[in-house]
Amino acid sequence: MNEMTLEQCYALLKIDPGVSIAELDSAYSKKVMEKIQQGAKQEKILLKAAYDRIKKEIYQTAEPESNSRVDQITTQLQRLDSEPFHVKLQAETLQIFFKTDLKQNYADFIYHHLSGLELPEIKTIVIYGMRSPKLVNWKKEIELNAIRQEDTDPYSFKNRYVLLLAFPIAICSAILFQSLGFTKLLLFPLQIWVHEFGHATVAWFSGRRAIPLPFGWTNVVLERSLFVYFGILILFGLLFYAGWKEKKRSTMLFAICCAILQFGMTWIQSAEQFEMWLSFGGIGGEFYLSAFMMSGFYFQLPNYWRWDFWRYPFIIVGANTFWAALSRWQQIKKGAESIPWGSLLQGEGDAGGDMNQLSEVYNWTGQKIITTYSTLGNICLIMLISLYIFFLIKHRRWILDRITSKPL
Repeated sequence: MNEMTLEQCYALLKIDPGVSIAELDSAYSKKVMEKIQQGAKQEKILLKAAYDRIKKEIYQTAEPESNSRVDQITTQLQRLDSEPFHVKLQAETLQIFFKTDLKQNYADFIYHHLSGLELPEIKTIVIYGMRSPKLVNWKKEIELNAIRQEDTDPYSFKNRYVLLLAFPIAICSAILFQSLGFTKLLLFPLQIWVHEFGHATVAWFSGRRAIPLPFGWTNVVLERSLFVYFGILILFGLLFYAGWKEKKRSTMLFAICCAILQFGMTWIQSAEQFEMWLSFGGIGGEFYLSAFMMSGFYFQLPNYWRWDFWRYPFIIVGANTFWAALSRWQQIKKGAESIPWGSLLQGEGDAGGDMNQLSEVYNWTGQKIITTYSTLGNICLIMLISLYIFFLIKHRRWILDRITSKPL
């Protein structure tokens, strides 16, 4: 292992000469994970030797060229209340080490303190809070705001331009499309289908067969089906496994929550409750399914479930359906429109319409219907806005830099 040339080390890790420490760490972690999945744990020793060899070379190359820059940065940092005890500049990565009594949010203060320096050769700042000279208590990595490769890829879930603009563009386009008669009519069939999928999801989660049709009808078999229950449960299991394999905790949590909800709706709720929620689920689906399609835009699924492209049409359909339902029920709440009695196929005279069933069979008053759907719409809207604000806060430094056009 010690006899490997530098070229062999680069080839083993599949990286090019001149990489940064961050790129080396990423490539090494990726290769180690591959070997673990393949069961070739012995090859990790060879990878570690190649990693150490390249890392040593980067240190030796970067050290003489970076001394003056390190001195400049150290001088700047010495003006802080808590001075660092060590500063390293390795290729394109600046490492700063502090004592552990500092909180992690101190890293943000350091970032702004260095923003006055011109650091064109630095792409990443890594700040360490040390419990002892060799033991790390916390670590925070900050990427400087040069254009990343992900920011030029419209299908990347790390594209910050897409994360910033997707939600407001989708909502604004929905408001525009719903205000124009032609586009509103054009999108109406998709809204109907979302409505029918609302019925179907209630049936599927309750272990019933259902086929949503795009002309305002969903075929539902009222008897439980073990085939449906275990078929969908297996899908949730596969989703959980894919999330576990790729370490996507949000995917794993989603699969677990869906499996628990499916169990409760299939085996705990009564047949009467199922039929009530089935009637509720049509318009309810216009809210929760469309909100789900919009929020899902921000979450990357495992490789076997990738939807990099399809999330775009989904967020457009979701935004239009959601806004159409929200604005309609706000008008109903104000008294400007009436509750949609009857069904799409047979009109207001159909006693089997969703609202008629809720009113006549399950004794929902008109006010309860209005309050329930209006509240559901408001809850979904709050959750969507909260999710968007979360991503704004996560990328706030980059957003502020784009607004102020301030070089970092």
